Amino acid sequence: MFRKGMSLRLQLYLLIACLSLFSFGAALYNNVSNMRDYLNEQLASHAQGAAHSLGLSISPYMDEAGLVIAETMTNAIFDSGYYQHITFTDLDGKVLFKRDNPNGNFAVPQWFIDWFTLHPPIMTSEVSDGWRIAGTLEVQSHAGTSYKSLWDHAISSLAATLLQLFVAMICAYLILKAVLNPLRHIEKQAESVIQKRFTLNSINPFTSELRTVVNAINRMVENVQRSFNEQTKLAEALSQEVYIDPHTGLPNRRALLKRFESIQAEYDVHGNRFYLGLVSMTSLKHINDMEGYGSGDDYILSGAQLFSQQMSSLQDATLYRISGSEFAFLSLLTEDAAKTIDQQIASSINIEASDRFVHGFAKHSLTRVNHQEEFAEVVKRLDHQLVHNQYAQNDKGLVTPQSMQKNHTREEWVGMLTQFTEYFTNEISHCHPNDFAIKCIPLDKIFDLMLQPVVDDNQSILYVESFVRFKVDGEMLSTLDVFAMAERLGVLQELEQAVVCFIFYKLSHIEHTRVAINISNRALHNPVFTDWLFDIYQKMHKTLPPLLYEFNESGAMLSLESTEKFIRRAKQLDIDIAIERFGSSLSSFCYIRNLNIDYIKIDPSYVRDIAQADTRFFVQTVTQICHGIGIKIIAPQVESALIGEHFSLMNIDGLQGNGLYAVRNFSTIIPANANHSWTCALQLNDFSQSTNHEAT
Repeated sequence: MFRKGMSLRLQLYLLIACLSLFSFGAALYNNVSNMRDYLNEQLASHAQGAAHSLGLSISPYMDEAGLVIAETMTNAIFDSGYYQHITFTDLDGKVLFKRDNPNGNFAVPQWFIDWFTLHPPIMTSEVSDGWRIAGTLEVQSHAGTSYKSLWDHAISSLAATLLQLFVAMICAYLILKAVLNPLRHIEKQAESVIQKRFTLNSINPFTSELRTVVNAINRMVENVQRSFNEQTKLAEALSQEVYIDPHTGLPNRRALLKRFESIQAEYDVHGNRFYLGLVSMTSLKHINDMEGYGSGDDYILSGAQLFSQQMSSLQDATLYRISGSEFAFLSLLTEDAAKTIDQQIASSINIEASDRFVHGFAKHSLTRVNHQEEFAEVVKRLDHQLVHNQYAQNDKGLVTPQSMQKNHTREEWVGMLTQFTEYFTNEISHCHPNDFAIKCIPLDKIFDLMLQPVVDDNQSILYVESFVRFKVDGEMLSTLDVFAMAERLGVLQELEQAVVCFIFYKLSHIEHTRVAINISNRALHNPVFTDWLFDIYQKMHKTLPPLLYEFNESGAMLSLESTEKFIRRAKQLDIDIAIERFGSSLSSFCYIRNLNIDYIKIDPSYVRDIAQADTRFFVQTVTQICHGIGIKIIAPQVESALIGEHFSLMNIDGLQGNGLYAVRNFSTIIPANANHSWTCALQLNDFSQSTNHEAT
């Protein structure tokens, strides 16, 4: 019940309530006890007076004949009901007459009698017969009336005490509420700081100690905000200076080279093909000569605007200005999408054509980049096509590379995606949690789970990132192609759900080690998918290791509102969050200040360019920004010892890459004799160091 502790407010309320109940209860008990003692004294006085009075009354009748009169006088007094016991004995201890009144019903609860028992004393008086002592008279008062008086007094005292207690509790509540209300604002502010939201507290508590705390936290938040803003502006200015073309505001050639190398390095993991396009503003020299350089600058800007609009419809597409008259664009594309964008660019160029542009508004070429193909080789092929197009007046720019992988027909894709999604829909989506693992076993035929650790300076695992590869009949499929065709065929959500189910099924063999799952841009902002994702996690969390969700910076920035909602729900389930490709958009970093994230993976392009002094300074600045608000920094795609040494001097929290530990298929980690209930915590020795790279 109190797993996360008990609030100070509740503790104070309980303390005041317990003290009040104890104090008023003790006061009530003492009041009734004092009344009981008083009544005992009254009973003793009453009995003593009765003993003396009756003794004097019967003393003339101590002869044998007069004892009847003495006994009659005693009966008259005893029958009043105020006496429990009257006994007259002679000097030899012989009882001459005796009267006893049974206890009977005192008209009060028995438990009250047991708690506050009255003890009427037996009072004695000597009875004289002239000058001779005739005997001893013993008198004990009856407690019945006294019990009734004590009970009535207790009831009235209880009512008064409860009224006082109620008034005291109301006053204590109002006072504590007034004192602790500022504490609630302080608590919310502290929680906001933990969640990376740095807001000022406007309250001014009356309590001096709380006022000091508020002022201290506000000053700390102001310092964090000022430091964050200053370092963010510095990082953004450096990014603009190094990676942005000042005339068009587009990324420059250096940014293109970094991005090209980064996508090439990911081919082994995802198998994604990507395309590089080149656009030449062929009439720039003519316009500069005939109209001046100002008109030439406007001509370049118009081209930048036109082609940027074309790129906006593409996935992860970026337009770069790589020289005075040339633009380039880089994007992950399917073959059909490449043909479409080629036609769109050709059409837009034809629309802009006029007599003003004697060499045409622009010429373009586009080609798919082969695995491990050098940037210079690709650009050479594109330049050749541009020259050819210029000479032949050709509008089409798509160049076919010499080595092409097998392309699947639409019918083949329908068959493969049906295999991916149909089994999930029919067998897994509505199965009982106890049958989940058994139902997921056939998914091993179409999916492979790949793992790669993220390690810190002490060579300890921060977490392990997971990837899914698609396979059909032994052929590995491009992740991009699979998801693009799934979206076109309307089964994207089912495919993403099937992938998650497969990952959860495989992760049931892992314990203790935190594992990262990648969330696509579309899934991140799809409320139907996210509701399903968190629902199935709640059903399966007892069989899963600690989780971490990763998503791209570009995906997070599509809608910060839905991103914050996703993060908030993940945090409620103790799931960590990481943003990858941080800095790839070359936009403002301020958005991370209000996101409750745990890790940031800088864009791999910065990792490959870390030997440059300005890149190191940029990464160091980003590291200081993130550490200032409690976010850890990870460098991915570390491919050599030299790169690792650079980052080890920069207080980077984690490293990942083939230069450290290569990607492993989870099926190679599971022992051959393992059954379905086998579990283990992943260790670094489960991941062999890469033989293709020098490990750090």
